[in-house]
Amino acid sequence: MKYLQLIRKKLLPLLLSVAVIGSQVPVMAGDFDAEETKESIAAVSSGESDEEENTSESEVTEITEEADEIEAPSPDSELELSEEGTAEEFSDSKDDTFGDGNSETDEEGIEYIKGRPLTEEEEQEQLAPFDNLPAYSKAVEIGNDTSEIPMGRAVSYPSYYNAAQQGYVTSVKDQNPYGMCWAFAMAAVLETSLLTQGAGTYDLSEEHLAYFFANRNNDPLGNTAGDVNHHYGTDDYGNVDYHEGGNDLLASIFLSTWSGMTTEEDVPLATDSTHTQKTGVIPDASKEYDAVAYLKNAYFSDYSVNAMKSLLTANKAVAVMYNAQNAYYNANTAAYSYPEETDDVNHVVTVVGWDDNYSAKNFNASSNVKNNGAWIVKNSWGANWGKDGYFYMSYEDGSLCELVSATASRNPEYSNNYFYDGSSGLTSMKLYEGEKVANIYKATAGNGKAEQLGEVTLAAMSGNNSYTIQVYTDLQDSGDPSSGTPAYATPFSCTQSMAGVMTVQIPKVVIRQNSLYSIVVTNAGNSIVQYCVEASANYGWCNFEASVLKGQGFIYYTDDNSWDDTSIYSRPLTPRIKAHTRTLNNEAGIQLSKTSMEMYAGDTETLTATVTNSEMTASGISWKSSDTNVATVSATGTITAKHPGTATIFCSGNNAKGIKASCKVTVKLKQTTGLKVSYSAYNKIKITWASVSGCNRYVIYRGENGGKKVKLTTIKSDTPGYTDTTVKTGNVYDYSVRAAYVYTGKTTLYGAFSTTASAKAELAKAVASATAASGPKNTVSWKKVAGASGYRVYRKIKGKNWDRLAEVKSNVTSYQDSKVQGITTYTYSVRAYRIVDGKKVFGGYQASDYLLSYPATQKISSVKKTSKGLKICWTPQKRATAYVVYRKTKNSTWKKIATLSGGNKSSFEDKTAKKGVTYYYAVRAGVRNSQKKVLWGSYVAKSAKR
Repeated sequence: MKYLQLIRKKLLPLLLSVAVIGSQVPVMAGDFDAEETKESIAAVSSGESDEEENTSESEVTEITEEADEIEAPSPDSELELSEEGTAEEFSDSKDDTFGDGNSETDEEGIEYIKGRPLTEEEEQEQLAPFDNLPAYSKAVEIGNDTSEIPMGRAVSYPSYYNAAQQGYVTSVKDQNPYGMCWAFAMAAVLETSLLTQGAGTYDLSEEHLAYFFANRNNDPLGNTAGDVNHHYGTDDYGNVDYHEGGNDLLASIFLSTWSGMTTEEDVPLATDSTHTQKTGVIPDASKEYDAVAYLKNAYFSDYSVNAMKSLLTANKAVAVMYNAQNAYYNANTAAYSYPEETDDVNHVVTVVGWDDNYSAKNFNASSNVKNNGAWIVKNSWGANWGKDGYFYMSYEDGSLCELVSATASRNPEYSNNYFYDGSSGLTSMKLYEGEKVANIYKATAGNGKAEQLGEVTLAAMSGNNSYTIQVYTDLQDSGDPSSGTPAYATPFSCTQSMAGVMTVQIPKVVIRQNSLYSIVVTNAGNSIVQYCVEASANYGWCNFEASVLKGQGFIYYTDDNSWDDTSIYSRPLTPRIKAHTRTLNNEAGIQLSKTSMEMYAGDTETLTATVTNSEMTASGISWKSSDTNVATVSATGTITAKHPGTATIFCSGNNAKGIKASCKVTVKLKQTTGLKVSYSAYNKIKITWASVSGCNRYVIYRGENGGKKVKLTTIKSDTPGYTDTTVKTGNVYDYSVRAAYVYTGKTTLYGAFSTTASAKAELAKAVASATAASGPKNTVSWKKVAGASGYRVYRKIKGKNWDRLAEVKSNVTSYQDSKVQGITTYTYSVRAYRIVDGKKVFGGYQASDYLLSYPATQKISSVKKTSKGLKICWTPQKRATAYVVYRKTKNSTWKKIATLSGGNKSSFEDKTAKKGVTYYYAVRAGVRNSQKKVLWGSYVAKSAKR
């Protein structure tokens, strides 16, 4: 396929040449002297060799074959039907066709234009214009007959329709003394178009069309210098005269440049009031682009009854070419029909209606008309010719061809017309499915102000074409039509049902002044589109010279996946793509409320946009981030900072996507906050902090025993916390944390450092608890401390310093203090220690509550006999609050015999002691503690006998 594509690209200039060189191309009608022959119209290019001329016949054959390939259009065409263009509203009236009220039909069904046969003198007067028609030129088959198309729905036409009776046809004009039938027919078609739109009645200037067709200059935007239509038509005396000869296919191409049509008053026909003398006055060059009727669409079709009725239904007037000979004109009835199939043509007229019941008897016998039915035709030979300037032409005329209908705009919304195809040849190229053509333009019409693109004009010699259109603005490469910003998310789709010129309204696009933009047209569904291009061409009577410059037109071949500049071909060409813009009030611009900003990840901020032209944002505003990983932007301009880095936020109007404003957004990570030590032990320290939005790492730094912090580790951001298990018991550690974002695996961006959190790696506190018992003795206990090598036990009398009591092994969790003083307040503490590097490193402690020790062991100092019994004596204890005295004998148990209040008691007399009995006595000191409980101390018994 690549090889075949390459061959095709190399042969493209030759294929284009085939499409335009040769005398059979539809060249003109009503333009050449009757003495000229077909041979005199042979294709000749200025400077071409004889060898090239001699090849034209074989090339003509190839043209015909190409024409046969052109597909027929759909009946549901783009022709704009007016409200009056429905079958229900058409008149079936058989009143006088042209409205003069004088027609009468005799008993044989013949309609005489004067109600009677003409006199010989009258008949000769009617036939005289035929004698001034030129030699025949050849018509080309357009291949666009609507009758060949399978209809989606049946189309029903009335038996009679006359646009003139409905007020859609202007007055009959007189082309004499010039062979300008083609210009008069085109003017009539566009005059009708303006009438159907309610734009008013206009008399358009045929002189303007003919003159500037043959004498065109550069266009108002200066894009077509060097594009020339050389006209070689001659008058009766052999003098070259731009009036003599033309063609409405070419006229349609020409008028798409908007050179005309202006009014007859602005540029009158160069003749006197009698239309017999040529004045020689030529239009002023300044009037070249004067216009009141701007061509919008032109429709080309081969002849068929259905095609003609379809075009008339839509547009009310159709220009046609045919073979006009006086032998086949019945002057009595103003009826004409050429009897044989032929492609020899010499006249152009305007069809404005039909009558299915018009009798075949009205035609000359030599015309051999078999069936009723005729077209109502407006001629340009004055109102005194035919029936008030009109005549009938049979449906069966064998020479009818090249139907041209058109629409015009009185005041185009988009008045700037960008184009490079200033010459008017009918060259076309085969555009295969998926292939593209494009033109690049520089926006200059606004003179410093922005422009709005709203229409594109395309041209093709085939029908049923499917296209997509994309507009690229602010091109970065003048050699690449797709190097700019696409105006549409999805290319705009459109269809062209018939061959011809089509103006398409596209979604509006605002274009910056002096910027480059492109129109890219793609064949979106046809195997082949016969797309029109401008190229130099020679039709003999007219030579088209195309000045094609680099950077204007382009063709995209799908197999090459690249653009070719069409100026590089041996026969340069330019795609016929026109861009219509209008100038806005200001230069296009858009501004944002900020051009730069710093944000923290997780924060949001809203930008506002201001435009210089409301047209830029008619369809809304688009926002876009250059890096959505850094920052996103909503449809309303709200920016959300995602991760640290730099992103550019772009804003453009949906109707001006190439005109952007931007804001540079720098996203940073917030400072890490909330750092604290949540847990510490002899062998680990756990720190936690508040999550930081937008990070994917946390970097932890640690200092030891007041030293400088260094990086300890980096962790992922799933959990804002870390346990340091590399600590050494007894050391103090300082921690700080900062969030980080690792970008593309290499670059790391950081947030600010947190404040410092410190912790010591130490054994857990040993929590002491103490109990008192008589003896007195106290017991201190604690829970096992993880990692402890042993414990050291301390005691303190309230109000005094700690004393170390003992050191026990790691498996011991209690200690009994037997060396306590009676009735003394004590507290105890225990410190676990761990041996690190041969040294004991102690943990913290939590002292026990204060407790009061039991009274000391109470001893009896003496037992004395008294007259009444035995007296027990002892030394009282300080702080004691009571004493109890117990007694027993050898064979009895202890029995309390007395309770003495007051701590100063020192004796008790047992008056119940019996003589001769040995007794044992014990005394216990007591004290009431803070819990109101009396603690009784131990005792030492002593015996005595009374």
